[in-house]
Amino acid sequence: MSAALPSPRRPRTRRCMRNLIATLAATTACVGGLVTAEGGNAAAPQVSSSKATTGYTTYTDIAYASGASQALDLYVPNGARGPLPVIVYVHGGAWLGSDKAELKRTLGWEALLDQGFAVASVNYTLSGAAKYPTQIHEVKSAVRFLRSVGPKYKLNGKIGLMGASAGGQIANVVGTSCAVRSLEGTIGVTRTSSCVDAVMDIAGPTDLGTLAAAVPTLSGAVTAYLGCSAGVESCSAAALKSADPTTYLASSRYVPPFLIAHGDVDTVVPLAQSQRFFTALKESCDNVSMYTLAGQDHFFATLGAFLEPFPARTVQTSKGCRKTTTSTEPPLSYATIGKFFSSNLR
Repeated sequence: MSAALPSPRRPRTRRCMRNLIATLAATTACVGGLVTAEGGNAAAPQVSSSKATTGYTTYTDIAYASGASQALDLYVPNGARGPLPVIVYVHGGAWLGSDKAELKRTLGWEALLDQGFAVASVNYTLSGAAKYPTQIHEVKSAVRFLRSVGPKYKLNGKIGLMGASAGGQIANVVGTSCAVRSLEGTIGVTRTSSCVDAVMDIAGPTDLGTLAAAVPTLSGAVTAYLGCSAGVESCSAAALKSADPTTYLASSRYVPPFLIAHGDVDTVVPLAQSQRFFTALKESCDNVSMYTLAGQDHFFATLGAFLEPFPARTVQTSKGCRKTTTSTEPPLSYATIGKFFSSNLR
């Protein structure tokens, strides 16, 4: 894998590239056309070296538990002076497709390595093989595993999550359910904390009932994920509540800071899903910032919206129980994302 950061492009060139990838994404990301591509079961991790700005080592298909889908890839910058925090990426795909390789299809992600973070991308069992909350149990298991093997991979035990789309929903539930016993599971390492230190949510749904009502093409995906028998209307109130990250804000032992990003013309997951989550975090006096990106649809992160030229944005920030502030700066760049994680993971 070539790990070099993308070379700078003129704005027109990048717009053309985004349009091309968006066309391809739109034809493959519809629920009926998603390709299931779970990562391999990895008994023996493969190790390879690649060059980013600072250079990094890739550990491929590390098994965090014994299941076929329970593996992760880990990227560790070379030459670190001490143990590093790790950002765990949780892929999207409507819970029924995609895999951990999604991270490498995201333009510019290597910038996080250059800022001194290790990055892990985790597989979870897709909804065709297991229903919720298996996926929550698995990501929590991956968090515990990364803490347990910290010395081996030069990690310091500080862990952030970054989830996109369906992965955002999973990351949000994992983030808000610190020490909630019903969601811990018994997969893999069990005697280490699964609580995380910061979460970035990229266009993740939070209320699956209203999501399916607003976007009927997602009804089947939600039904499969929650294991309902005949459409979302057959899902119990308890199932919908359990998959809603706002459910745990009052009972969680700890709610980490959140960074939310959503496009204002998202036709897959409505912006209202993130606005709802921001409001709930604000009303619970938790720390949260939300970026609403102008003119961006669902695939903005993959297509390079965190790189120049940055979309126009509105930034809402709420800390503790203080008054919410609203501004148009700074842009949501990898530098901004790195600053968010650095302030909470170091």
